[in-house]
Amino acid sequence: MRLTANPGYWNRRRGPRLQEVVLRNDLPRDEALGLVCDAEGEVDLLTGILPAEAARVEGSAHAQLVAADEVRVLVGIIDRDATDVPLADRRARRALNLAVDRTRLVEEAFRGYAQPLSGLIPPAPATLAHRAPDRLRPYPHDPARAAALWRDAGAGSGSGLALRIAAPEHLAPAAGRVAADLEAALGLRTELTLLDPAEQAATRRALAERVRPRPWHVLLWEHVAQEVDAPPHELHRGFAGADGEYRAGPEVPELDRRLARLVAAISPAKQVLASAQIDRLVRAEALALFLCSPQKLYAVNREVRFKAYATSFELAETEVTRRHWSRR
Repeated sequence: MRLTANPGYWNRRRGPRLQEVVLRNDLPRDEALGLVCDAEGEVDLLTGILPAEAARVEGSAHAQLVAADEVRVLVGIIDRDATDVPLADRRARRALNLAVDRTRLVEEAFRGYAQPLSGLIPPAPATLAHRAPDRLRPYPHDPARAAALWRDAGAGSGSGLALRIAAPEHLAPAAGRVAADLEAALGLRTELTLLDPAEQAATRRALAERVRPRPWHVLLWEHVAQEVDAPPHELHRGFAGADGEYRAGPEVPELDRRLARLVAAISPAKQVLASAQIDRLVRAEALALFLCSPQKLYAVNREVRFKAYATSFELAETEVTRRHWSRR
C-alpha cells in the first residue's frame, strides 16, 4: 500500500511530514528484520518485535529499538467451568496467582520489556488516572501459600493431575515460565499446547460462543485496549463481563453492576473511582491469572523520528532527518 501526502491539509502543525509512506506485508519476517537491522533503503520500520529480537535491534548499526507502553495485558484466562480441577473456587485461582514469579517472568520471558500486573488495568501512562486511587499491588510470589490454598480448595497434586495450559506460539517463553512456576509451587504436572494462528482464531471463536468443555484450564492471552476514555471498561468487560468475549466461567453479577455504574459515570473522577472498584473486585476474586503488561516494540531506522502511540499505529508525526537515505 502506497500512501501519498496531502500537501493541502488544513492543519499544517499536524503535517504532512513525509512525502510518501509504503506499507509492505510481502516480506518474510526474518528477511524484514534483517533489512531494517543490517541495511538501508528497503525497510525503515518493523512492528511487532519480539523480546528475544530486541538485543539484535539494539546492537544494530542502522536500527534503534522503540518501546511503547500500550494499554496491553497478558493474562491467563481461567476456565472456571472446569470439572476436573476446582477452578470455580476462589482459593484455587488465588493459588495460581501466588505461584507465579512475575519479576522473573518479566526478566526472562520479556527481557525486561514488560511490567507486572496487579489486576486488569495495566500500568501504562494512558491508564494513570484510573489507577490513582488505592493502587493495587501484584500478587506476591508465595509458593508455600499457593500450595496451601490449592490443597484447601480440594485440588490434588502428583502424577495423576495435569493442568492444561494453552498459549499462542509467540508466547512460548512466557507460557513455559508460567508452567514451570505452577509445577514447582503446586506439585503438579502441566501440559502446554502452543496454538498456531488458525488455532488461535478457532480458540477465540469458541470462547466467544461459550463452547464447553474447553481443552485447557488456563489460556494465556494478550489484549490491547482500544477505548481511549475508559480503557478499564473494555478490559474488565472483555475478560469477566456478562457479554465478555474472553469470559470462561459463570457471570459475576456484582461485577456487571459495577460495570453499569462505570458506563453511567459522566465525570472523569467518577469513572476513576468506578474503575478502581471494579479492579479491586476482579483481583480479590482472582478472575484471571494476572501476569504482565508487555511493551510494544518496534525496530526503526536511526534516521527516522517515530512517535509510538499507546492505542494505535500512527505515522502522522513521524519524520526523517536530513541524513536519511531518501534525502541523501
